[in-house]
Amino acid sequence: METSSRIRRRGWSRRAVVAALASAMTVGLVVGTSLPAQATYYSGGFGTGLTYINNYSYNATWQPAMNLGVSNWNATPTPVDIQKISGGNTVAAGANSASWYGYYTRYATSFRIDLNSTKIATCSNVSNCITAVLVHEFGHTFYQADNPPVCSSCSVMREDRDRNSSTMRSPRTYDVNETNNYL
Repeated sequence: METSSRIRRRGWSRRAVVAALASAMTVGLVVGTSLPAQATYYSGGFGTGLTYINNYSYNATWQPAMNLGVSNWNATPTPVDIQKISGGNTVAAGANSASWYGYYTRYATSFRIDLNSTKIATCSNVSNCITAVLVHEFGHTFYQADNPPVCSSCSVMREDRDRNSSTMRSPRTYDVNETNNYL
């Protein structure tokens, strides 16, 4: 009773005080906290960092670029260890009229990564693009979602990244941190 009397005497209504407090608390929460790493968690990821993929074999442009994508993930300070074996998860390249560069599909006990050679052929640096797309798709395997709330050059998971850039052929610091959070 005492509090409500003082509020009324100053010309404030109880609703105005509650609204002002709620607004101040919201601003404090937004300003005082950073986005958690889990904000971009992708539930379709696949198990641990030890990832077996099939032994793929492509031409002199595709094979080295795809191998570089695998090597670049393996070189990160994460639990990622991608190994090529007979009968592993599928990583394949092929022509497709779809608008996507790469596509990750999770099944009950396996996953598949498809690289769209038709779309990738439109890149100005095809080799860099192949690697950048594969590195991105492996990011989904490691529980990363598209378009995290960082700049386009800060994550390979951004759809607006420059796939032609040599910088985007390797997971960025943000991607490494996210992977370590999820694996």
